[in-house]
Amino acid sequence: MDIAVITAMPEETRAILKAFEAGEPAQAGRLKAFRCRVREHNLLLVEAGMGFKNAAAAAEAVLGISRPDLLISAGLCGGISAGLRVGDVAVSTELCIVANKVVQQVPVEIAAAAHNFIARQSAMGERVFASLFAGTPSITAKKLLAALLPPGAPCPVVEMESGAIAIVAAENGIPFMGLRTVSDPADEELGFSLEEFTDSNLRIRPHKVALTILRKPWIMPQLIRLARNSRLAADSLSHAIAQLLASLTP
Repeated sequence: MDIAVITAMPEETRAILKAFEAGEPAQAGRLKAFRCRVREHNLLLVEAGMGFKNAAAAAEAVLGISRPDLLISAGLCGGISAGLRVGDVAVSTELCIVANKVVQQVPVEIAAAAHNFIARQSAMGERVFASLFAGTPSITAKKLLAALLPPGAPCPVVEMESGAIAIVAAENGIPFMGLRTVSDPADEELGFSLEEFTDSNLRIRPHKVALTILRKPWIMPQLIRLARNSRLAADSLSHAIAQLLASLTP
């Protein structure tokens, strides 16, 4: 099976690479990428950068060099459901984009592998959940998102890339799967905006982080906690991807 995996951030890329037997550096357009073969699967891993625009461009770059049998958006996420813990695995069964308080459903073919993975992992007692992925263009308060989402939405999580990747997959008739691990639970509202940490292309800039901490020193304990939780979530992501690859038939 030919599989393409798109991440947003370097720590997500490193977590995925840990699950691979070996990764050879490659390029997908101008984007950093890796190729490898795992359990008779050919994998292409592409690091997109954060946000809708970067994610869509990465998906288009993937399709410019291959037509995968499965397109996976993988990385970390924030829990909207109060029942989700740090390190829990969320697998998309529904997707939407939330912008300007408007919720738009994303029509996409969810790969059968996603449903099978949820069922198998749940039967083994793993904390793997069928989830609604809510995509936002910027950091948005989870309480606000929870109020906007449809009642009964399954274990919703928030992130910034899967909706855009899913749209490209749907337009090209490619099965899609979103796999994310929780780095910040529902009661962790972020004390900063994305714009305070990033440039115009949503790339984190250390000097902007430092300036924000100088202006808002009270966020330092939260940043330390988020760094610790992100490491836990990254380890969970690596394990989940390894389990997924083991479950797929060539």
